[in-house]
Amino acid sequence: MRLFPEPALAVLLAGAGLGLWLDAPLPSAHPLLLLALAGVALAAVLRTLRLPAGPALLAAILLLGIWRGETAPPAGLPAVPTGAAIEATLLITDAPAPAGGGRYRFRGQVVAAPDGRPGSAPAGANLLVYALPPPELTAQRTAPYLRYGDTIRLRGRLELPKPIGDFDYAAWLAGQGIAAVMWAPETEAVSTGGGNGLRRALHRARGALAGALQRAMPAPQSGLGAALLLGIRTELPAAVKEDFRAAGMSHLLAISGLHIGIAMALALGMAQAIAGRGHPAAVAATLLVVWGYAVLSGLEPPVTRAAIMGSLALASGLTGRGVRGLAALLLAAAAMVMVEPALLGSLSFQLSFTAMAGVIVGLPVIAALTAAATAPLAASDAWPARWAQYGLTLLIASVVISSTTTLATLPLVALHFGAIPLLSVPATILAMPAMPAALLGAAATALAGLVWAPLAAVVGALAWAPLEWLIWVAGKMPPALLPAGWLTPALAAVWYAGLGGLALLASDRRLRRAMAEWRQRPRWRPGGMAGVAAGAAPAAAIIALLLAGQCSGAGADGRLHLYVLDIGQGDAILVATPGGRQLLVDGGPDAGDTLAALGPLLPPGDRTLDAVAATHLDSDHIGGLLGVLGRYKAGATLESAVVTPDSALYPQWRRATEAGQGGRAVRIAAGHRIDLGDGVTLEALYPPAEGLPPGVRATANNGSLALRLTYGQVSFLLAGDIEADAERYLMRTGNIGSDVLKVGHHGSRSSTSAAFLEAVSPQSAAISAGRDNGYGHPHPEVMARLEGAVGPERVF
Repeated sequence: MRLFPEPALAVLLAGAGLGLWLDAPLPSAHPLLLLALAGVALAAVLRTLRLPAGPALLAAILLLGIWRGETAPPAGLPAVPTGAAIEATLLITDAPAPAGGGRYRFRGQVVAAPDGRPGSAPAGANLLVYALPPPELTAQRTAPYLRYGDTIRLRGRLELPKPIGDFDYAAWLAGQGIAAVMWAPETEAVSTGGGNGLRRALHRARGALAGALQRAMPAPQSGLGAALLLGIRTELPAAVKEDFRAAGMSHLLAISGLHIGIAMALALGMAQAIAGRGHPAAVAATLLVVWGYAVLSGLEPPVTRAAIMGSLALASGLTGRGVRGLAALLLAAAAMVMVEPALLGSLSFQLSFTAMAGVIVGLPVIAALTAAATAPLAASDAWPARWAQYGLTLLIASVVISSTTTLATLPLVALHFGAIPLLSVPATILAMPAMPAALLGAAATALAGLVWAPLAAVVGALAWAPLEWLIWVAGKMPPALLPAGWLTPALAAVWYAGLGGLALLASDRRLRRAMAEWRQRPRWRPGGMAGVAAGAAPAAAIIALLLAGQCSGAGADGRLHLYVLDIGQGDAILVATPGGRQLLVDGGPDAGDTLAALGPLLPPGDRTLDAVAATHLDSDHIGGLLGVLGRYKAGATLESAVVTPDSALYPQWRRATEAGQGGRAVRIAAGHRIDLGDGVTLEALYPPAEGLPPGVRATANNGSLALRLTYGQVSFLLAGDIEADAERYLMRTGNIGSDVLKVGHHGSRSSTSAAFLEAVSPQSAAISAGRDNGYGHPHPEVMARLEGAVGPERVF
């Protein structure tokens, strides 16, 4: 009896799962291995005697899987003292990413301190850390100040994060091997250059590519490009991530089989154009591209699965012996699980595996529907009929694959996230034409940025359009989420049993023969330049349309614009003069949000700001400004004459200005006037050059710049974070009347006194504060005063 590989591979995976989850009380797993080997020997004897050997071999494979699951390291996490202040030494084990407010977010492993100092967390525990960089590293390096392989000493608190909606964030972190989250306000450098040398080089390469991409393109398109190309999602604003989640497009943000498939198709097409169709050199070059990209992206489970299956498909092309889709999927899964059995509990592995099973189920459905739908057109040789047949085939394939993969992953999405995105299929269909162009454009921009920045800017201008299309589709899709409390684990098990049966049916010999006959039917496909045009037309149309729209609004329009940017709990104000000069006052807490807000307001390809101003060094004002200075070339950096060196961000700010990231650094005080051209003047009203005046409390807020922007008869007062005692001093200095007031300290009760409001006498007021922030900004008393002064409809 011939044994098909699919049952054997499925049994092996089932055995590994049993070994992982049953927790059998065995003193040793070695007898299981001996029994498995004995079963193989028994199957060989039965085969020699011409007796059925299949059951014995399957039993041996099951025992082998159980043995591998039993020998896997225990999945439990070490106990850590959550809720308490701790001190620990950590080795950074991934690439730290900016997390807003000057902090970095990274994964660290607790290690023994070189000086023998004890720590409060067990050695080997993995923590997700939010921390400021140590001042000594800030003084030695340019950003990023924390890197893979650094060892640092931290003091802070450990906590288990709360659920995000219906998503159990703590359980998800535990699945990643992370015991707790640590917020560390105090850090100290221990050593640098640790960890694995190859991983360190890989992180450097990923960081260089991401940096080149981000310098060449505006945000949030650059952040999306880094997510699609490298799996780095830290530069993508939270609002964009939420749009993708609500639209059911989150799978596009994680590098997966789709990305590997696109990379393989592009690489194979180019290699075959050079070496010839089916040439071994073309296959070898494509394999190098696929595995090089997989390693560069971090070898996440979906990427590894797709790379293995792609390699099997390429090998089949060389040998002429095909590998069935289900067999290839099970073989890839078995190979990965034998190396790391814990992958069976990984959500990314489960989603990748089930999505690919959905593709396998969808292939015969595509064949049947296409044969029926295109039959009336197949008899005609007229070119409209040929093109209609081709377009209908592509449409059916897009709808079926999007539907089957969505249905295949639906129970997992529902169980882990508590809701089902109902518009995932139409959103994915709209997004797919731009995906190859977005991925290729991001790669070309990043590589060009490593060679020559002006070339990267040109390439990035073209890559911007497909990335913007994906963001537009996600943002325009209604957030139709169906609560999924009704989908229980038992129902999910039944669902996947049915999916497994359909996948087996899709691999049936008779069905495969019918599909082969369908493929061999005479069908017209565009070739030559017509084929290239057909493939590129959707992306080219998107690029042309969006570039035309972007360029139509570019450049100065002869008017003064002042934008109070929507960046959360903080301040960021962009001034664009009639002649096109650009001044950014503060940068909010997070660079990602500020860069995303700036991108659409600046001319295409413009990576410059004439000046940036930091009113003071609180994190909600300059946390994002540090990131802006890394992306935009500023002509000058303005800061208050009253600087507070005890600010947590002072070391990073001083390093950025000393390194020339913000151009010429200038401290300004009351009386300082800056001519921005076209009749626009910026004047500093506060603080005085000699320091804080008598009677004004020495706080960071009271050292804040207060600026007045005038253009003809129109004036804007930007009050920074000054409090009531600084406001009283300012009222005594002269006329501070202004048409528009940017309210001080985000609408806090400590600012915007009744007397100050009367002295300014604004016609409109703008408050910059985060929605549902924990500070109670803006305070109801301040809102009542403002609405009484300018009217409710003039408070923004």
